[in-house]
Amino acid sequence: MPDPTDITLTTDDAHALAATWFPPEHGTPHTLLLISSGTGIPRQFYRRFAAFAASRGFGVLTYDYRGIGGSAPASLRSTSIRYREWGQHDMPAAIAWLRTRVPDVPLAVVGHSAGGQQLGLAHNVHLVDAALFVAVSTGYWRDMPTKHRWFTWALWNLFVPVMRAALGYFPARRFGLGEDLPGPVATEWGAWCQEPTYMAAFFDGTGHARSPDGEDFGAVHFDRAQLPIHWLCFGDDPIANPRTVPPLMQLYGQANIESQWVSPRELGVDTIGHLGFFRESLGASLWPGTLDALRSKAAHSASEPARALTV
Repeated sequence: MPDPTDITLTTDDAHALAATWFPPEHGTPHTLLLISSGTGIPRQFYRRFAAFAASRGFGVLTYDYRGIGGSAPASLRSTSIRYREWGQHDMPAAIAWLRTRVPDVPLAVVGHSAGGQQLGLAHNVHLVDAALFVAVSTGYWRDMPTKHRWFTWALWNLFVPVMRAALGYFPARRFGLGEDLPGPVATEWGAWCQEPTYMAAFFDGTGHARSPDGEDFGAVHFDRAQLPIHWLCFGDDPIANPRTVPPLMQLYGQANIESQWVSPRELGVDTIGHLGFFRESLGASLWPGTLDALRSKAAHSASEPARALTV
């Protein structure tokens, strides 16, 4: 299989994003696949899944949001990066790059956690033909299991404000929450997680969103996500659980959603959790069928005559 190539994406507000292109094993891809990460998870975490998809004929792009992994500045202390910018600027840049590279091929998105939450903030979400959402939900703290509920409350109300004041950023690694986060990213994420409707609590009713301090952050585009979504969740995931998933689904009211819940017992394993789908140990059980179904959905959606796609 051809080697992956590291590239740089440029967003519409002039941010450079580190990305990796995984070409298909042979010739032109039958489907383009964009992998959008969970919060604080660098793109390298998805490399085995991306390589597997490429071996089955997908052309795959992984990328790091601004402030994360290869897209992080030298210091997080003074950055003004906001959480919502991942969906409003970074995802659109990745979608546009793929559409420009191979314009006449169906495009699917795999959104993990935040990667699914924020897809509806992308102004060009209508260019996506189908999506697989893995462990996508709100992060509302009261809807977490008891063990996680009070840790999450303390995270947003104590740890994040104190650490941000002391360090200028949030050291998420110390809490087992992935990469360190820019302070404004952690603050906005926390504000969303303290609302039952998550980010929707900050929509103003006119198709725009605002930051926790009231700043207008521009338009949202969930109504343009008129695509099939396979929503995959796991019975032992404390974050994407039966209470936190439905409110997030409601944001995608124009999508054709098919939900699936898988328990570890069904696969003969002890745990899957919030990250397990992308671990190679579960690849043989989960990846082939899921990718085949996503390819089929994307091809069918792309063939519908009503879809007018412009970058």
